Parts: sequence; structure tokens; C-alpha cells
Amino acid sequence: MIGLSTNPDGHLVHIQLRTAMMRKVELQTRNESFLSSYRISEPAFQAIDLPYSSLRPLWASLNHRKYEEARTLTMAAMQERRIFPQEERAAMKVALAVAEYHLGSTDNARRLAGRSLDLCPNQYAAHRILLTIYVAHKDFAAAYLHLANLPAPKSIVSWDAALSQKDIQISLAAWAWQLGEWDQVADHLETAYPNGLSEMPAEIREDWFKLALYRGSADDAAAAAASLLDFRSVSGADEILQTIVQSGWIKQALPLYRSIYTKQPENELLRRRLVALCVKEGNLQEARELTRPGALKLAA
Repeated sequence: MIGLSTNPDGHLVHIQLRTAMMRKVELQTRNESFLSSYRISEPAFQAIDLPYSSLRPLWASLNHRKYEEARTLTMAAMQERRIFPQEERAAMKVALAVAEYHLGSTDNARRLAGRSLDLCPNQYAAHRILLTIYVAHKDFAAAYLHLANLPAPKSIVSWDAALSQKDIQISLAAWAWQLGEWDQVADHLETAYPNGLSEMPAEIREDWFKLALYRGSADDAAAAAASLLDFRSVSGADEILQTIVQSGWIKQALPLYRSIYTKQPENELLRRRLVALCVKEGNLQEARELTRPGALKLAA
């Protein structure tokens, strides 16, 4: 397994081979994880303040996903008999690279993106094309290494498609997820969301819960579960909490079951779960009190 190490700035410093097997956790979930299906967005070609009039029809065609038209217009523009500023030609090669990629010419797209970077290294757009190609080929290690080592442009040209630091960290987390590098995933998500769970959207909190299970972190799993319970039905909440129970984290599961049972004390499933956990934890008095309202139904 590839071990990916980064310095405090998030830049890769070395690759290390690891033979340790990752912890296997079976998750009962109907949905694919957000990070496993995450794709970095392509340049949107929405810029209206373009420095060269030659780019406007190209950007309009690409924005409307008219890739054949964009390729034709770009090739015609590049053949004009005049002197091209480097940035203009770099932008044209980005446009042509995107068109070629969508028309199935991946090798041409990669070559054109590289030439654009030769002309104008200070950009994100061509890098985004290369990253899109890596991910399309499921070469997640190459995508991770490329982005982790990408220095931030010192200034953004007006036709460029910038990436925010959050975009970068989520992308790195997604590719580390694909590689099974759970600690790296956690590092990148913590950088993307420095305020923790309260800042994360629901789909990221769901992945943080799974990540806590993969890493064997009971407290992180409980905190993530607590943040998700209000958005779940009783059966959905029970599914999440049973995953914690099956991981052997009774101490963390018990207060969470208490919390949702307090809101729905008539629910027999929650009462049975809570009684069972109290018995396991030796809280026999609490278990007796929970059985007083009536005999527990045996069916799960």
C-alpha cells in the first residue's frame, strides 16, 4: 500500500511503502460515500472579463458544452497570422485541451495542457485538466501527488479557473480515500474544515463517521453520529448506532441511544436497544427502570 506523507503546509515530502493491512469495517449503508465519488470540477469558462477578444467565442462555446464548435473555433483562432501574447496562446491551449478531452482525445488534451503550462506556469486551469484525466483513468496516486506538490499561483490571470484551498484539501482527501490512506483523509478534512463537524456539510459528516470507524476512533465516531441523528428516522439512527455497538464501543453508543430514546420513549426498538446496552455496561438499575412501563416485545 502506498503511504503518502505531507509536511505541515500540505505538500508531499515522500512516498513510503506500507504492508500493514487497513482495519476492515463493514458499514451497512445504502449510499456511496461522498469522497469516493468526488470529482474535481472542470473549468466552467464563465469568465466575462477576458483580456483578449479572441477568447470570448471559445469560452462561450465551452460554457455551453459545444465541444466540436469550440475545437473548430480554437484551431482557427490559433492559425491567425499575428503575434500572440503567451498568456493568450496558453488560454487557447486550455480551451482546446478541454474540447479534445470531451471529444475523446485524452492524449491530445494532456499534451495541450502541458504546453499551456509551458507558456503560462502561473495558472490552475491546465492543472485541473490534468487532474481530471488522472481521475478518469483512476490514477488516484498520480492525482494526489500532482495536486499535493502544486504551488499556489502567485497571481491569477483573468481567464484562469482558480481552486480554493478548501477545494484543494477536499480533492486531496478524496484521492487519499481512494487509496485507503485514512489518516491522510482526516488531515485534509481537518484542514478544509478547521472548526470541525459544525462546519462540515452532512455528506462530509457521514464520511467522517465512516472514517472514524476505519481509523478505530470511538470518540470521533460518536461525535459524528451525534451530528447525524437529528436528520435520521429511528431506523436510520439505529443503523448508525448499531455500527458503533458492533465495533465494541458500548460506552460511546449508550448516551446516544439515551438521547434519541428521550425524544421517542414510546419506541420499543429503542427501549430494547437501551436495555441491552445498560445490561452490558452493568447499569442494572437503569435497565430495570426501562422495563417498568411494560414487558418488552421480543421481536427485534
